[in-house]
Amino acid sequence: MAVIGKIRSYSGLLIAVIGIALAAFVLGDFLGYGPTGAQTLEVGQIGRTKIVYPEFEARVAQAVDNWRNQTGRQTPDSRENFQLRQQVWDQLVREVLMEREFEQLGIKVSADELTELVIGRDPHPAILQSFTNPNDGSFDPQSVIDFIQNLHQMDPSMQNQWFMLEDYIREQRKETKYHTLIRKGFYVPEVLAKKDYQERNATADIRLIAKRFNEIDDTLVKVSDRDLRNVYNERKHEFKREKSRDLEYVVFPIFPSDQDRETIRQQTERLKDEMMRSENIENFINANSDARFNPAFLTKEQLSPEIDELMFEAEVGAIHGPYVDNNAYVVSMLTDVQFRPDSMQASHILISHRGTRTATPETTRTRVQAEQKADSILSVVRRSPNTFAALATELSEDPSAFTNQGDLGWFPDGAMVEPFNEAVVNTPVNNFTVAESEFGFHVIRVTGKSAASKKVQVAHLVRTIDYSNQTFQRVYGQASAFSAALRDNKDFDAVAEEQGLSKRIADNVRPMDNTIPGIENPRGIIQWAFAERTQKGSISQIFDLEGRFVVARVAKVRDEGIPALDEIRDEMMAIAIREKKAEMIIEEFKQAQGTGITEKAASLGLEVRNVENIRFNMNTLQGFGAEPAVIGSIFALEPNTVSAPVKGNAGVFMVEITRKDEAIEPENLQAQQNQLKTTFRNRVPAESVRALRESAEIKDHRYMFY
Repeated sequence: MAVIGKIRSYSGLLIAVIGIALAAFVLGDFLGYGPTGAQTLEVGQIGRTKIVYPEFEARVAQAVDNWRNQTGRQTPDSRENFQLRQQVWDQLVREVLMEREFEQLGIKVSADELTELVIGRDPHPAILQSFTNPNDGSFDPQSVIDFIQNLHQMDPSMQNQWFMLEDYIREQRKETKYHTLIRKGFYVPEVLAKKDYQERNATADIRLIAKRFNEIDDTLVKVSDRDLRNVYNERKHEFKREKSRDLEYVVFPIFPSDQDRETIRQQTERLKDEMMRSENIENFINANSDARFNPAFLTKEQLSPEIDELMFEAEVGAIHGPYVDNNAYVVSMLTDVQFRPDSMQASHILISHRGTRTATPETTRTRVQAEQKADSILSVVRRSPNTFAALATELSEDPSAFTNQGDLGWFPDGAMVEPFNEAVVNTPVNNFTVAESEFGFHVIRVTGKSAASKKVQVAHLVRTIDYSNQTFQRVYGQASAFSAALRDNKDFDAVAEEQGLSKRIADNVRPMDNTIPGIENPRGIIQWAFAERTQKGSISQIFDLEGRFVVARVAKVRDEGIPALDEIRDEMMAIAIREKKAEMIIEEFKQAQGTGITEKAASLGLEVRNVENIRFNMNTLQGFGAEPAVIGSIFALEPNTVSAPVKGNAGVFMVEITRKDEAIEPENLQAQQNQLKTTFRNRVPAESVRALRESAEIKDHRYMFY
């Protein structure tokens, strides 16, 4: 990959700050914010640091630009946009919390230290990745130095990306120092190593009896209001929650009608006739098709099965269709047949000019001047081919030339922009040519090609099978009728049933969720559900969401914090009943005749179970699931003794230990100490940030904006 592409993976291009500020101003007016909008445009707050909308959008714009460079696509879809915003928020939280720690601890990175990380003996991984030769995987430190020395001649966006890469390296270094400080604070004394060794290796065999809670019918248990209140006071902290909503909703999907499909098929038939008469197929396709003309040459099995065999046996000009493919009517015409290589290798020298994609405000060269310069270079390299690499390093305006001397390596046929690709196809190996593309003029040296094979170029007239405005209005009318009936009746279930509609439910929807079953992009509904004016029982407007209408109702509102007893009465009642059952079973066990497990089991009518090779660090008990309290009690017993009744998760237990083998400790516990130390230290990066987040006061208001 080119250096510019790799550096972009760590940073974003400069964003249009004025545009974002304007967006914030417009948004402020739309939401009714006053002139002191800086206070009301808060996307969130991390400790004492307020994150305002323009700042957050600037970071999102950088993230989107990184995404474009990494994926080669221009516009992320709604789900990808949501994920990018989530990543930006998480990164901002991390940066703010970590920077506070850095300041308090005096953690810094000096200029000399940064230089060492960039061009020293052990460069940062980001430098290694960005300046590694793609052909042989080697890293040349001199290429980094050359890049920095020529940085002042590069366009401002490239300079900005480099500075952002430096910032990234600097922050990474500070985090490494911070984590090292914490790691060095871990010490494992010998007594802890011994304890851990015993817990991992000591074993025991047991006999047990158990009575499960579900063996007692709930109706036999009496729970008073006082009992319920006591359980609530003891356990309510376990039910602390984010704010959430339960939603009821009906989806009205908009599908093309049979008439819509027939209309589109007839339109495609008429266009087929015009296509057969057209003298410029590319222009015709671009003017009339829902997909632009693709000039690529394809091998067998790269086409749709509908036309694959046909196009490789037909003459140029053959036409087929319309046929249905991927929810569209398609007409396909064979436009060319060639024998071409599957892959090629080439080097280039790029000369840009005003108006090209690589031009900057500082670019003054005209197209004519660029062409003349490219022709001059072509003459030189034809006379002296060995000078190509040096000239590419010196003259090419592709930044990757600093590291690869213009060598693009092997690439598939069709991977490059069309003029460049066709120039390489049509030029013999070890020859030179010039091609013009949207990036400027390329002086090209062809250095390799694979064997040629038959390929076809096929033009596709594509007409998507979509719903008509008439169908849109008809389905909207259904949604409107449902919405109007709800406002008259308010009984969501009754109206849905009366109109033969299927009600859906989404429980525990949180402010920054991005999924509701059956809805592709539900953020609009979620924003509405958490708006200040939306209350329990509120009915939404009709949402138009990517091929479907949705009408929703808020069925339940949960505020942030610890819920009142009435809100979690069922959950508290279940716990209280279990506690009462435990008291009843424990009393039964105590009153049972005998002292050993066998006698107790006979008295209670329970089965004695044998469980072998239990270890303290186990969490599950065979046949019962997670029972840490029971397992812990086992290793507190001496052999041939019976425990008191133990309340577990599934029921109440009594345990008799029949064998208990202490682990034979090694003379030297250093390995055990090192293992524990490594375990603790490996948890530092994730656990330290988690601890900082939990201790910080973080307010997330993004749901008000997105």
